[in-house]
Amino acid sequence: MKVWDLENELDKFLSFAIGSREKKRKNIRSVVDEVRDRLLVKGEKALIEFSKKWDGWPKTFKLKLTQEEITSEATKISKKDQAILSGMIRNVRSFHKQQGGRKRIYRSNGLIVREEFVPVQKALVYVPGGTAPYPSSLIMGVVPAQLAGVSEVMVATPAKNGTINPYILAAADLLGIKNVYRIGGAQAIYAFSYGIGCIPKVDMIVGPGNAYVEEAKRDGYGRGGIDMLAGPTELIILCTEPFSPNSVAWDLFSQTEHDEMATVGLFSRSKEHLYDTLRAIEKHIASNTRREIIEKALRQNSYFVFYREAANAVKAINLIAPEHLELIGDEKVEKEIFYPGIIYLGPLTPVAMGDYYIGTNHILPTGGAGRFTAGLSVDRFTKRKAVVKIDKGFLNRYGDKAIRLSEIEGLFAHGESIKARKELADEA
Repeated sequence: MKVWDLENELDKFLSFAIGSREKKRKNIRSVVDEVRDRLLVKGEKALIEFSKKWDGWPKTFKLKLTQEEITSEATKISKKDQAILSGMIRNVRSFHKQQGGRKRIYRSNGLIVREEFVPVQKALVYVPGGTAPYPSSLIMGVVPAQLAGVSEVMVATPAKNGTINPYILAAADLLGIKNVYRIGGAQAIYAFSYGIGCIPKVDMIVGPGNAYVEEAKRDGYGRGGIDMLAGPTELIILCTEPFSPNSVAWDLFSQTEHDEMATVGLFSRSKEHLYDTLRAIEKHIASNTRREIIEKALRQNSYFVFYREAANAVKAINLIAPEHLELIGDEKVEKEIFYPGIIYLGPLTPVAMGDYYIGTNHILPTGGAGRFTAGLSVDRFTKRKAVVKIDKGFLNRYGDKAIRLSEIEGLFAHGESIKARKELADEA
């Protein structure tokens, strides 16, 4: 694997790190378009066909699980594991419960504006499950939705051979989720965006997924809301001083095992540290249960970067805006880093702990979206409601100015509307 020299190869490196994202996206789009078009023509029948083709369904199953199915599968996991899931729910809820917009009232010379935040009515939490089950992602999506006050929270996840992993259903059961659908991939996103067959249309879709899920969310935005573009995972580790090559290797493995399209990088001031880490990767990779996925991701999407000045590394990282950043060494550098989805500080804070038990949300922006948005929160399930009232004094004070602005913009009816209200006010 290539070691980049940041100061001497900055433009080429950024072209590789950022430009490769767009190339992948173009390849994905045509597949996703075909899925959408077939769904719109064939409806629920296409959902069943996709499930048989990609999830290996041996027969036709009902897309929505019954409560008996959820409860029966949930009881298959041990009491100990149920307690671990409950502990994660507790930590995630504890962190998120202080989030959410605050009501405010603005008053000024005959004007009253009241702002408050109201929840969306229907939300889908998409839980990936094509190559591994993710009860943790269900928890990360459902808890803030419930805290926001969403009245109908639904879950969709792929069902291998028609069956959903019992840990996912146990998490759903612990959270009181009644609406669980055995459907995954881009087709799930489109089904809930349009309302296909027995699948209801929702107001908001959240959750991570592979590149196909991400592209479907991008395409469906506007028919409903989305949390963000949360596709294949990304991690950059920034070391301002050499740090345990073994630990770094395992952190890189922890993200590349998600998806062969995952992207990971290591920035270090020490070439020796970079090569020591590469040797640690070679040493430990064979012991991974998902070795094939890890090897493909590392081979295609990883980068190892030697830098001399921290400011140059920070500049590159801010431009890339990775989903996760680990900063190990000089923690003062963090003050200049703005755009990763989340930053984990210090030698004892691996991404994997954030994935499970810290309580912060692990549904985070990928593909550079961290430059303009943040991770999932209670706020994402709400919309700002504004209520405005003016009195006669305000209308008389500013009405003529507003009429003049309507004339400047050539909007005759705007001005007449204001004049009509002024006449009513004068008659009162």
